[in-house]
Amino acid sequence: MRKTRIALLTTFIALLPLRAFAQPPPEDPAPTPDPAPTPTPTPTPAPAEPVASDSPSLSEGKLKIHILGTRGAYLPMAYDVFSVATQQVVGSGVGAIESSGEQPEELVLPPGLYKIVRAGESFDARVDFAIATVEAGALTDYVIIVEPQSFDFRGSGPVIGELPRGREVVGVRISLNGGGNLMFNQKRAAVGSTSGETVNLGLFGNFGLVFDRGAHFVDVSAELQVDLIDQVTGAYMPTNDRFSAHALYSYKLNNPYLGPYVRASMQTHIFPGYVYLRSEGATVDVVINRVDGTTETRTLGTEANLDDLRIKVAKPFAPFKLQEELGANVKAVDMDLLLFKLVVGTRVGFGFRQGLMNGLLVARSQTTRPIVFDEIDDYTTLGPVIGANAKVTFARWLFGSATFGMLAPLTNKDDSRSDKFAGRLLLDVSGTAGFKVPIFTDLLYASADYTFRVERDAFITNLTQFEHSVMARATLTLF
Repeated sequence: MRKTRIALLTTFIALLPLRAFAQPPPEDPAPTPDPAPTPTPTPTPAPAEPVASDSPSLSEGKLKIHILGTRGAYLPMAYDVFSVATQQVVGSGVGAIESSGEQPEELVLPPGLYKIVRAGESFDARVDFAIATVEAGALTDYVIIVEPQSFDFRGSGPVIGELPRGREVVGVRISLNGGGNLMFNQKRAAVGSTSGETVNLGLFGNFGLVFDRGAHFVDVSAELQVDLIDQVTGAYMPTNDRFSAHALYSYKLNNPYLGPYVRASMQTHIFPGYVYLRSEGATVDVVINRVDGTTETRTLGTEANLDDLRIKVAKPFAPFKLQEELGANVKAVDMDLLLFKLVVGTRVGFGFRQGLMNGLLVARSQTTRPIVFDEIDDYTTLGPVIGANAKVTFARWLFGSATFGMLAPLTNKDDSRSDKFAGRLLLDVSGTAGFKVPIFTDLLYASADYTFRVERDAFITNLTQFEHSVMARATLTLF
């Protein structure tokens, strides 16, 4: 039995290879079915046209770059903008001459830091570059201050104060503004008008012209202030005004801080001036000493009206003072710390002064009786001059400015009404400080100002003239 099982197993193993070779060939495979047709995609509707907007999207920001020279003129400097993250150029442009109506390009950029250099400079530039920050959904106004000839960077940062305004014509920048004010004014030892305190409505206007090209710089400005109401009679007529102007030319000796200059200035009153006399009695006696040696006596107050107690002391354009100077112009301080900006300029030279009085009358005193007026004669003098001007701004709307000028007369000193050297000095000091807020963009703004002026001219009076004012102003910038 056991042998039979072994024989059968041996036979089965021997037949296995033969079965492998004797298998029939495989059947033909079933044909592959045709692929199903690809369904036609539903066409995607065309995107709607983007709506123009002045505001960047929430994921992007805008960068607007203003290029200014050290004297405030817009310059066409070409620049490149690098992304600090990628160190690749992401934008380029040229400074717009905004005073001619051009508008700077707005670069739409992702939020981040951007390095601004002169066109052609590399990202690795270690001088003459600025870093601007772009925030999502915001417009960044950025200003760069450069030297006009070399385009060397002198300062940069976000626009905090006001950019220079004005219209540029043939390379000359012109500005003009005007407005009205409500003013409280106090005067002492006034010439050509009445001393005392007044509250008045007034009009004012300012004109400016600047030419800055190469080594040449020209600055012309004029200012007019007119009060509208006669405080004694209540009439609407100009009884107090002031008109002043100056023109300066300086030449830069390859140095932005030093150069020779010539300057001319004038100061006058456009309308006639009156002095109202105080009287405890019915009448006031007035004595007028004329330049030709004659004496004139008047009695005021004989009529029953206030006009009979006033005397005309100045004709139109009296007094008319002119001054010409030449010397060295020095910029002592030029500081720009973004929130705080200070510019101080000084000048030293030689000056010539002419005073055209046109029959001006000046009272010796209004407390003595009779009241004595002296007619002032024309005068001329010359001598060394020193002067300074300063301008400061803090944040966006706080401002201040001051001017100082002094001439030491060397000729015709005997015509002076002072016997002392300090008393003969021709002195003019003025200043303004205040804050302003916009009403309609940068075209119209309101301000609260304090102004003061100190004058001393011993050829006219031995008294020091002083006035100061507190006023609320509305100013319209025309261009």
